[in-house]
Amino acid sequence: MNLEITFRHMDHTESIDEKIRDKVNKFSQKHLNSNSKVHWTCVVEHNSHISSVNVTDNGNQFHVKAESENMYKTIDQVIEKLEAQIVHHRH
Repeated sequence: MNLEITFRHMDHTESIDEKIRDKVNKFSQKHLNSNSKVHWTCVVEHNSHISSVNVTDNGNQFHVKAESENMYKTIDQVIEKLEAQIVHHRH
């Protein structure tokens, strides 16, 4: 799996980076193949924290976005939405 993380309008912090890597690694073991590409973007705009992710897996494209007052919360929301999207697609 290839993971790329981008931070916009905010400082890159090790704790956010580590949380994303941990969540994506656990998620990928359950749902993705080893050739998957994941691009995660974290943005702060007008006091709103936004996480979005683009996933390419077996030729399929998935995109999920979440917004809240807390970046950690958006990371959890994105993983939940992504899991639902992939499970729905496969069934």
